[in-house]
Amino acid sequence: MRSTNNRGHQKRNGRLKLIGLILLFVFVLSGATFYAISLAQENNEEADQTEQPAGDDNQQADETEPDPSELDGTDQTDAEDDDEEEPEEEQFTDIRVSAVGDVMGHTSQLEAAYNAETGEYDFTSVFEDVQPIISESDLAIANLETTLAGSDRPFIGYPLFNTPDAIIDALDYAGFDTIITTNNHSLDTGLEGVRRTVEVIEEKGLDLAGTFTEEPDSRVLYKDVEGIKIAILAYTEHLNGLDASYPQDDVLSMINVISEERILADIEEAESEDVDLMIAYMHWGGEYERYPNDFQQNYAELLTREGVDIILGSHPHVIQQATYLEVDGNESIVAYSLGNFVSNQRRETLGEEREPTEDGVIFHADVQKNEQTGETTVQHVEYTPTWVYRNRYEGDSTYTYRILPVERILETDEFTDADRQRMQRSLDETTIRLELTD
Repeated sequence: MRSTNNRGHQKRNGRLKLIGLILLFVFVLSGATFYAISLAQENNEEADQTEQPAGDDNQQADETEPDPSELDGTDQTDAEDDDEEEPEEEQFTDIRVSAVGDVMGHTSQLEAAYNAETGEYDFTSVFEDVQPIISESDLAIANLETTLAGSDRPFIGYPLFNTPDAIIDALDYAGFDTIITTNNHSLDTGLEGVRRTVEVIEEKGLDLAGTFTEEPDSRVLYKDVEGIKIAILAYTEHLNGLDASYPQDDVLSMINVISEERILADIEEAESEDVDLMIAYMHWGGEYERYPNDFQQNYAELLTREGVDIILGSHPHVIQQATYLEVDGNESIVAYSLGNFVSNQRRETLGEEREPTEDGVIFHADVQKNEQTGETTVQHVEYTPTWVYRNRYEGDSTYTYRILPVERILETDEFTDADRQRMQRSLDETTIRLELTD
């Protein structure tokens, strides 16, 4: 168990208040996950007290004349209390925001989802174990690190990803309602792939952030979640050099690429919309690097300084640290990399030193809005550690993939000792990585 210093402040424009932030990571053996808690400081303002004026000792007549209230049976103090309005009871709206890292579409994953009898793809079984967790959220975000260019192109994984549309059906089934589409693989199937990816996600009724079919009126995704207005900003650090093959104006119109100018303009717009909460999803950092680099840290500080409240990262394919930041009076929670949510990256394909590519987390933030004051507070932050299970059962020609919530699964006897050892390794490393630091 670890706690950070007790700090707090009011965010500018009164949007988000992280009051007396205490962050504790607790390992819960009941299977709920280890988590970090952000407790709001109680309001200790005492109620105003009114003093009754003292009587004049020289006015002897007042001592002998009866109080009018004594004659009519009323009490003066009670009458005064009746005139005072009782304070309005505070009402709060509570929501849960959840987010995950990279949803990949490697070739072996596509083969596993393909049904030769029907000629269709179905990825839903991959998400069955985490669906109850995701679906409990009021806002659930996933990073789609592939494109949906359609069957006119081959469905394939690395290096130029093109995944069947059925992956969106599976994410919808799992409980996700918002998809991040800006990342280093956004241009894998060209500008037409960017356009079709946007169109498919929208046609299936999900929201997306980070890419567009053309120059948008706004690059920020706004969502009203139970009356709490949220701005979601999403950017990628690079595009694998594929942007050099297309007109830069088109690329920058259709894909949010990290730049200070772009970010500042989007934040200014979000502030003008009086949002209650700002979330930035950043595709950044070095692949397989277990620690954030200077680029990540510098932009995390910029985002915090400008008022972003929750900063989530992807791209390294491994979990990086979670950090509590305070910059120029503004506060944020930063999870530099959430790791892989599902992929074929693992010890068997990349080597033992890259075994952490099997690990991921579901990030949860419990947010509360005071309906009387309009003040919004991050009350609680927690993480559900996950591990990607892959196995080829006897008689099968393809692998089976499952995203497992590690703590709950370790309480069962469903898996072999070898699998359980790998899960325990994953859980131990995740616990260390996500220990919040100042």
